Amino acid sequence: MSRRRRALWSIFAVLLALSLGTGGVVAAWFAGWHIPLASGRTYMKVEKLSSAEGFATPTEPVFVLLVGTDLRPGVSGARADAVHVLAINPALGAGALIDIPRDTCVSIPGVGTRKVNEANTNGGLPLQAETLDNLMGTSIDYGVSVDFAGFQGLVDSVGGVEVNVPVAMDDPNSGAFLSPGSQRLNSAQALAFSRTRYDFPTGDIARTENQGLLILSAISQLQRENTSVASQFRLAATLGRHAQLDGVSVADAFRLGRLAYDIDPASIENVVIPIGGSPSCSGGLAVGSGAASLFADFADDGVLQSH
Repeated sequence: MSRRRRALWSIFAVLLALSLGTGGVVAAWFAGWHIPLASGRTYMKVEKLSSAEGFATPTEPVFVLLVGTDLRPGVSGARADAVHVLAINPALGAGALIDIPRDTCVSIPGVGTRKVNEANTNGGLPLQAETLDNLMGTSIDYGVSVDFAGFQGLVDSVGGVEVNVPVAMDDPNSGAFLSPGSQRLNSAQALAFSRTRYDFPTGDIARTENQGLLILSAISQLQRENTSVASQFRLAATLGRHAQLDGVSVADAFRLGRLAYDIDPASIENVVIPIGGSPSCSGGLAVGSGAASLFADFADDGVLQSH
């Protein structure tokens, strides 16, 4: 059951960011103002992290942590089973999406060397962000955490997700039975696409990359299909019922949304961190030798010039 709930966090993180850009009323109810018939069960949380100083200028790069957890009734903790860091540099009109396989061995402050997905269990988004900041040299500004109760209804409410499936998928473990090529996936298909790993020799590494592909595909689709204020508001109304802001001002929420609308997804590179060598935690993956240069390239301005 846990596998069936762990993969579509990426879509909702993107949808949420897009919906935040549609106006102050929607941002206000995300911030906690109650609007009759608007508020629903919280599925998504956006949190301003301690490192964030807001948008000092509209040209500074912004780093956003995207986490999907396996939190559900009967399961303790909330492992980060999908971990990505999205950076957008408005001045350069570009960005990068760094994908971290969930079993990557890292040093978690106050915990020790563990799989990266355990940081969220032990300290939520703040500890997850601190762990990745220490690993990559970044300063993550905001975090988005999503559990998956009701995710299929949310995906279907926007008419599915259009994605270019890179290879044929025939995986009874995930339920992914897909032909290669561009197609619109319903919620069940998108879930299967995001969680399949047995079709690939690299397993979780390929799955993590596909999750990143789905994120960028969702951004592109929603930009393309929601060009009017009315359509953007309808999208926000659908998704906003299930979102909550923590420490995020209305101004920050609006600017985050505008970043999502203004950036061309084609200018955002999707890169999985290098993996290789001997892992330092049980059952984990080791960070590869090429990671240091990737992290340095990413952390300075959120854009990959040499990777």
